Amino acid sequence: MSPLSFALLAMAASAQVGAIDIGPDLIEVVGDGHHRTIPCEGRAVEVAGVNHVLTFTGECASLEVVGSNNQVTVNLAPGASLEVAGTNHKVRWQSSARPRLSIEGVNNSVERLRD
Repeated sequence: MSPLSFALLAMAASAQVGAIDIGPDLIEVVGDGHHRTIPCEGRAVEVAGVNHVLTFTGECASLEVVGSNNQVTVNLAPGASLEVAGTNHKVRWQSSARPRLSIEGVNNSVERLRD
């Protein structure tokens, strides 16, 4: 295999797979490997899949993360729910009030960011 073939294969392996759907009330991220910053603007957020690195700006109504190896940073509305299920997630959240937490799975890290 030529060096160019190896480079193309590596690029294909690291490509984003799946979709990001931004609706009026809900942001859905599914698949593998999305690296994005997305304005939340009061919407609920659902992240499913693997290897995402996501930052949500503005205030989010809620956050649900399922799958494995996702890294998510979010600012949550007071009283929001934060649900994490799966393995090896790293979720960093900020809010003026503690969210309703549900954490299931193995080796998940949920950390509050300070102002």
